[in-house]
Amino acid sequence: MASEPNSTQTIFQPNSRKGLARFNVIEIAVVLLGLSLWSTGTTGMIIGIPLILGALYSAVFIPPKYNRGLHLGTCPSCGAAMSATHYQNEVDCPSCGAFAKVEPGRFVAMPGRKAG
Repeated sequence: MASEPNSTQTIFQPNSRKGLARFNVIEIAVVLLGLSLWSTGTTGMIIGIPLILGALYSAVFIPPKYNRGLHLGTCPSCGAAMSATHYQNEVDCPSCGAFAKVEPGRFVAMPGRKAG
């Protein structure tokens, strides 16, 4: 019977969303496009104002699709501190070079894999 791989607990630290950090690149681009159209005249104003209002509404009231942040914990192989971003599936230890799989709330050792 195979033994379970080592694992350690992680803490997820989400990114703060304060001030302009709430705006993503697309929303900023839409606001700039709306301002550019607004400056062209009446037709541009009719198109530009709803674009600006829509981008502002999206930034303030619609939550992000992905919970961005860092998984903070220790290496299941050597115990050194390590972290992984929200989009990483696996990470290598900066101390011993062993790979760990990133699961919700855990770093799970991947036996036999070492960074080269």
